[in-house]
Amino acid sequence: MITQVKVSTIFKMLSDTNRLRIINLLMQKELCVCHMAELLGITQTNVSHHLAKLHAASVVHYRKDGQWIYYSLSEDFVKDNHQLFEYLTQVFSLESVYKDDIKTLHTMGDSHCRA
Repeated sequence: MITQVKVSTIFKMLSDTNRLRIINLLMQKELCVCHMAELLGITQTNVSHHLAKLHAASVVHYRKDGQWIYYSLSEDFVKDNHQLFEYLTQVFSLESVYKDDIKTLHTMGDSHCRA
């Protein structure tokens, strides 16, 4: 059962455009910080700050692969909030900023970040 504190945390996470854009990207595939920074046009520090908040709220998790850290949506969070993600999917498919991010993501490729 979702508690009032959990709902409050979820909506705080969704109150920032950059965090929504990150969620939109991670709904497509896992990504490293440098790819998200490039896609969103913001610094890696800024992306890391948003990811730390999303991680603290259990929205995302990460895995390390050598020197790279890859982020993805938490399967448990998505499962526990499936109606929210259905709604976000609809919204993301209608608004140009989110659609443009996905277009850019698909043209980007899977190269490793610059060291």
